Amino acid sequence: MKSLIKAIAALSVFALSACGHNVTLYPRGGGEQAIGTLNDGSRNMSVTLKGIIYSGQFVRGQTIGLGFGQSFGASPSFGSSVMVGNSNQSSALLISEDGKSVLRCELTVVAAIGGNGVCLDKDNVTYDMNIKSK
Repeated sequence: MKSLIKAIAALSVFALSACGHNVTLYPRGGGEQAIGTLNDGSRNMSVTLKGIIYSGQFVRGQTIGLGFGQSFGASPSFGSSVMVGNSNQSSALLISEDGKSVLRCELTVVAAIGGNGVCLDKDNVTYDMNIKSK
C-alpha cells in the first residue's frame, strides 16, 4: 500500500511539473512584445513587459449544475444531483515588483495544449495573449 501511495505522489508531481506554458503578449497597436510563463498546476503567472516583471496567480472559473428527478408508479422515488467543475476561463491580476502597476488578464487555458487571452495595462493598452505548452 505504501508503494502505491508513493507511486501516486510521484505521478502527481510529474503531472504538475508538465503543466508549464510560455506566454507572449502582443500589443494591439504595435510595439514591444512581452514574454512570460504560466504554470497550470500552481496557477502562477509571470510576465516581463518593458523590463518590468509582473507576477501573480490566476483564478479558474467554477461551474455548478443542479438536477432533480422524480419517478411515479409502483415504487415512486426522488433523486437529486449536484455537479461542480472547473471551466477553462481564468482571470489574473498581475502586480509589478514595485507594486505600482498592474496587468489585468482574462485567459483560456487547456492544460495539454495552451490557450489565449487578453491583458490590459494601467495605460489602457490592450495585449493579445498567446499561451503555448512548453
